[in-house]
Amino acid sequence: MPVRELVQEAGRAEFVERLDVALHGLCQPLTVLQCRLAMGEMIGEPDAMLEAIREALKECVRLNQTVGTMRTMLQQVKADTNDERIG
Repeated sequence: MPVRELVQEAGRAEFVERLDVALHGLCQPLTVLQCRLAMGEMIGEPDAMLEAIREALKECVRLNQTVGTMRTMLQQVKADTNDERIG
């Protein structure tokens, strides 16, 4: 296999690994988000619901950070792919 193909394959493997880690990173905040909202709903008291909403919003920030990381990774791969086509 030519060196260029080996480098491309290694890059793809690294990307897949990074994407896998990022996706795994979404699991915990999603579970916490769901749990907090469910608990607030179950308790049914206004203070509990407000607390659940506040905590859920914090988890949304974590989720958005991970999604932003994934978006950046995809943009980098797209740019690299375009550079390979041009070069």
